[in-house]
Amino acid sequence: MKLAILNDTHFGARSDSQLFSDYFFKFFEEVFFPYCIENDIKTILHLGDFLDRRKFINFNTLNQVRTRFLDKLEEYDMEIHCILGNHDTFYKNTNDLNSLREIFSTYDRFHVYENPTTLEFNGCKFGMVPWINDENEKEFLDYIKTCNASIICGHFELNGYQVIRGTNWDRGIDDAIFKRFEMVLSGHFHCKQSKNNVHYLGTQYQITFGDMNEEKGFHVIDTTNRELTFIPNPNKMFYQYVWNDDDSSRVDELTHMDCEHLEYAYLKIYIESKNKPYLFEKFLDRLYNNGASNITLIDVTESTDLNEDEVVDIGQDTLSLIFETIDELESVDNKDKLKKMIRELYMESLSL
Repeated sequence: MKLAILNDTHFGARSDSQLFSDYFFKFFEEVFFPYCIENDIKTILHLGDFLDRRKFINFNTLNQVRTRFLDKLEEYDMEIHCILGNHDTFYKNTNDLNSLREIFSTYDRFHVYENPTTLEFNGCKFGMVPWINDENEKEFLDYIKTCNASIICGHFELNGYQVIRGTNWDRGIDDAIFKRFEMVLSGHFHCKQSKNNVHYLGTQYQITFGDMNEEKGFHVIDTTNRELTFIPNPNKMFYQYVWNDDDSSRVDELTHMDCEHLEYAYLKIYIESKNKPYLFEKFLDRLYNNGASNITLIDVTESTDLNEDEVVDIGQDTLSLIFETIDELESVDNKDKLKKMIRELYMESLSL
C-alpha cells in the first residue's frame, strides 16, 4: 500500500493572492492528483499547516480549497488524514481553537487529528503528532516515548535543523527522543533535509524567494518496504538573473531566451552594468510581454562580478547581511548583545 504525504500547503498564503493560489493548485492538478490516480493512491497524510492564516479565512481561498482540492477527494475516491500545524491554530500556546476542526471536520473524507493518534495502514503503524505547544508538551512527548508506531509523523520544531537554508533552529525538541523509530516525517521547516532517521519533507511548491533553488514536490511512502519516494514538482514561481551588458554573450542569451515559463513569475534582476539601456529595456519588454507578474531591479554596479548562484546566497542569508551592517556601525558599543537580540527576534519571526 502506498500513501501520499503532503505538508505545509499553506492555502491562502501571500495574502490570499489569486496568482499564488493558481500556482499552488497547478501542482495538484498537473502533478499530485495525476500521480495518485496513475498509482492507485487513495490515502493522504498531511503533516500540518493546511491553511496559511491562523486568525481568519478568506472566502475566495476557502472556495478554491473546496472546488480544487476537497471536491477532488470525492471525485477520485481519496481521503486525507491531517494533523494540526502551528498555522492551523488560533492561539500559539494551545490547539483547542483551530481552523481544521471549525471548517473541515464535517467532511467525511477529511480526518482531523488534534491529539496524538496511531493509525495503521497495511500493518504499518503511523504515530500522528499535532503541533506541540506549552499546553500539551508533556502529554505529546509522553506519547512519542511510549507509542507503538514504527513511523512518527508530525509538525516538529527540532533543535539543530535548518529552518531556512543556512540557518539552524537553536531551540526546540532534541531529536534523540526519536531514535527508536524507523522513520520520522515532519513538516514545519520548509527546507527539505534529512539527518539520520529524521526527514523534513519541505514544501510542495515555492512560496518565497528563499525557495528558489530548493527542490520542491511531495512524497510517497510504501507501507510494505518503508521506501520513501520523492515526486518532484517542476513548476516554479521565482527566478533571478544577473544583467551585465559588458558581457555580450550573456546579453544575447538573456535577450533571446525562451520566456514562456516566466508567465506569472516573480523575478529579481541584479544589474552589474547597464551601459546600453536600450538592450536592457528590450529585455524587460520581453519579460513583461511574456506575462511576468513582478520584476524587482537591484543595482549592484558597485559590487564585484556576480553570478546567479552567488546572488542566491546574498538574497537568502538575511542574518549575515544584518550582522555585517552592525559590524560597520561605530556608534554601537555592545555589538554581540545587539546581534543576539536580533537573532532571537529573527528566529521568533520564523516560527510565527
